[in-house]
Amino acid sequence: MLLSPGERDPWQEISTPVAYDHSGFEIFAEGEDAHFVYAIDEGAVRILRYADNGQRQILAFMMPGDLFGLPDNGTYANTAETISAVRLYRLPWHNLIQRMMDDPQLQLNLLVRVADDLHRAQRRIMMLGQQSTSQRLATLLLEFAGHPEFYNDRDGHLHLPITRVDVADYLGIARETAARAITRFERERLLRRIDPKTIQILDIAGLRDAELVRPKRGNQ
Repeated sequence: MLLSPGERDPWQEISTPVAYDHSGFEIFAEGEDAHFVYAIDEGAVRILRYADNGQRQILAFMMPGDLFGLPDNGTYANTAETISAVRLYRLPWHNLIQRMMDDPQLQLNLLVRVADDLHRAQRRIMMLGQQSTSQRLATLLLEFAGHPEFYNDRDGHLHLPITRVDVADYLGIARETAARAITRFERERLLRRIDPKTIQILDIAGLRDAELVRPKRGNQ
């Protein structure tokens, strides 16, 4: 989160809680004037962009604790949509700038947040350029498994708020390819499908091993 629990009172004074009870709601669109930034309290959001040919590319999934919507020359660089019921904190950008001028700790926290976003973007570039399909899928599943809101480590159940189309558009692959990668993990006893949005991770250590970057040899 942008601030630790003991530091949130001044931050909450300039934020407005916003709740969406369904998926598919557009929070903001690419090119719109960027008046607000958002912090996720519950749920998940996809950050995406459309190519000139209309093809959708999901750039990131924002989860609890993530901050998104930082302006790019006064506008939003991408589109943000809910992928589940979501609770957000909406912060006016100009108020946040003023608070940062008065609070060096807030400046530091935002810098750490931006550096983390840069690291994630670099990791995604590496994932798309060097990882096999199976490795990409393992990376995505482990990202969601890192959040207790989605993963129960007692029974291994991972409740994914995303669809197979989301998976394919994030990993940069066809839906059929994503389905084959899931089937491969089932054969290897790494996971078991329970329903369209719930899987049971049977071997999380094995899933981490599957994520390790190795030179690609064809489509795995």
